[in-house]
Amino acid sequence: DLLTKDQELEKDVSFLKEPPFFHACGYQSGTSITGQTIPYSSLLYSSTNTEGVLDVSTGRMTCDHPGSYTVTWSLMASDDAGNHAVYIYLRKNGQNIEESQHFSSYYGTSGWAYEQGGRTLVLHLDRGDTLDLYCEDCSA
Repeated sequence: DLLTKDQELEKDVSFLKEPPFFHACGYQSGTSITGQTIPYSSLLYSSTNTEGVLDVSTGRMTCDHPGSYTVTWSLMASDDAGNHAVYIYLRKNGQNIEESQHFSSYYGTSGWAYEQGGRTLVLHLDRGDTLDLYCEDCSA
């Protein structure tokens, strides 16, 4: 009947009135981990109308609603003479996204260098997908 169709249509387009959103900002002051996901020491900001979550203790964001997501991060690397290079990747479902690689190294014979960097990627995520920043080597 017409009333039922109207109710179904209203339900189908109701998300247009309040589109899903997920915003989270994690903070980590420093780390020297190797072969691990970077956890956060605090959650500076979080706002969502979905059940998506950024778990600061694990550093993992879990997607609750499929769609396009913009992911941005920045960092400062401190490299001393003789340190290993720093390699950080964004991972989706535990797999490195090679295009996201952040590399930092200092090849001087003495002293140190600070480098500032960051990345922004737009990704499609499905319900249940995860994202994290993975430090292949942050021992510098």
